[in-house]
Amino acid sequence: MKTSISHLFSLTVAAGFSLFANAALAAGGSVALQTFDPNGNGVDVIIEALDPQHLRMSSPQHQEAYLVVLGTKTYNVLQFGSMPIVMDAQEMIAAMGGAQMPTAPSPSDDIHQLLGLEPTGKKETVAGIVGEVQRLRFLDSNNQPREEELVTVRDPLLHDMSVALYKLGTVMGAAAGVRTPAGADKLAKDLDAKGLGILRMGLRMRLVSVDRRIPPASRFDLPAQPMTAFPPAND
Repeated sequence: MKTSISHLFSLTVAAGFSLFANAALAAGGSVALQTFDPNGNGVDVIIEALDPQHLRMSSPQHQEAYLVVLGTKTYNVLQFGSMPIVMDAQEMIAAMGGAQMPTAPSPSDDIHQLLGLEPTGKKETVAGIVGEVQRLRFLDSNNQPREEELVTVRDPLLHDMSVALYKLGTVMGAAAGVRTPAGADKLAKDLDAKGLGILRMGLRMRLVSVDRRIPPASRFDLPAQPMTAFPPAND
């Protein structure tokens, strides 16, 4: 069980920067993106949104587990055979202890100081969407200067989903004692202020597809009542 819980936590924070919540999503829809798990393996992440109060995040590689956000609550849903188990994510992390949770590889976890985000004048098409290539300059965790390409687009759906997921990632990270670097936080706020969403971030993350159809409301139903007690961390 611990493996599934750890994967869910890593998925939450890793996807957190990849797509940033405004007070309201522009519209419902879903996106698919590729990021990476703690072992460096590519992981496809699917994010679905019905409205500002309903988000769902899952991965085809880990169909036994997914996340559902209902208002201010985030739930982990685990499937054991025919029996679904639902847990309040923050309560679960508190019960297990933040030290028991893995340090998730957020795509922005090494942006400790933002030095600049400058347009290059180039365009790039990602998942059929034409974006602007920008040069991201920052200091990493070793205080070394680095540069990376960031492809952004002014798209209400991608912007609002990006904001929502960034905030979800930071909240979940904070519950486990993982602090968002100041540079990553400033970058997120700058992109939010400009109404931008991310199509590609270097080789760390890229958008795979966008579906602007509103998903069925049933996708956000909890399959069972949330648990009020949690299993030991070493189970």
